[in-house]
Amino acid sequence: MGEPDATAAIMTALAGGVGLLALMTLAYGTVLCRLGDRPWLRQICLGLLFGAGGVAAMLQSVPVAPGVYPDVKAVPVALAAPFGGTLAAILTVGIVATGRIAVGGAGTLPGVTGILLAGAAGLMMARLVPPVEWRGARPLFLLAPLSALNTLGIFVLPWGVALPTFIHGGLPVALFTVVGILMLGTMLARERRRVDTERVLRDAALSDPLTGLANRRAFFGAIDREVAGALRHDTPVSLLLLDIDHFKEVNDAHGHDVGDAVLVALSRVLQRGVRQSDLVARFGGEEFAILLPCTSLEGAFLLAERLRCAVSDCGVQHDGALLHVTVSIGVSTLSPNADRPDTLIKAADIALYRAKSEGRDRVCRDHALCQPEAVPAA
Repeated sequence: MGEPDATAAIMTALAGGVGLLALMTLAYGTVLCRLGDRPWLRQICLGLLFGAGGVAAMLQSVPVAPGVYPDVKAVPVALAAPFGGTLAAILTVGIVATGRIAVGGAGTLPGVTGILLAGAAGLMMARLVPPVEWRGARPLFLLAPLSALNTLGIFVLPWGVALPTFIHGGLPVALFTVVGILMLGTMLARERRRVDTERVLRDAALSDPLTGLANRRAFFGAIDREVAGALRHDTPVSLLLLDIDHFKEVNDAHGHDVGDAVLVALSRVLQRGVRQSDLVARFGGEEFAILLPCTSLEGAFLLAERLRCAVSDCGVQHDGALLHVTVSIGVSTLSPNADRPDTLIKAADIALYRAKSEGRDRVCRDHALCQPEAVPAA
């Protein structure tokens, strides 16, 4: 093969490698969407993804000397840390380096050296540049030329072999590494922005704008999942429905801004008083719902009493004075009489109505679940 033909073959193969790496963008967005709330698993999956991209890039290589195969495997290796995290970068370097060792040949040592240099460049840039900056393309213009220095790893070979190999193979690799990082990094940044935007919109659709609690839509989705899981695994699920006593009078007497402040203060009290696994939702107006997985009726009743006292002790500043409110709470739990989400909610609502009709500022349990009084023997 003549020199022009060899250079053309290298350029064609490297261009194909960069095009192959572009397919990683779709998989990257899928991982972010599915595993956004599981950071360790997300990093592992992204490490596998970037590692597979690096191995795929090696399949596009063209030999320029016995055992020497230039390629653009440095592109996913360098991008793994900024777009996947430290664990993803370590996995990527390990996978790609193992693949290069498996290929073998005289270029094994410079190939592995180049992989380590690209991985170090990505880790260093990820540490120096704040994560929010990687949503744009500016850091890529620093990462790209820095990562292209991985081609200097060829100089671990004897000078007489390294110099002509670098001239004919290293320079095209450096060029395509820069182009590949700019191109793939830009697509990954755009995909990250898209996923972040969708997450913000999804959270906004499932949260109450005033209190930040889950809204009615999020609550119904959660109770459907919890009830189905509880029936499948035979575990208890309980529900609290709270209503602020005489809340209309608060709005009429002090204004809706004070009423909003009361709702915000109440939401904070409720969030502080429950477990991380419990769901506090604004059910509507001045009514709140608390879903309690793996909680019996007795445990839910005790929690309701603690919350009732905490709300009573909490005050909202208004005109130099503390404004206090009370709540009435209805409690229900999964049972043969309430074995569906709608019946569980209805049972808690009936108990809440009893609490309000019996004087407010109290907790009532679902009447069907109360122990019947003993009937004296005749």
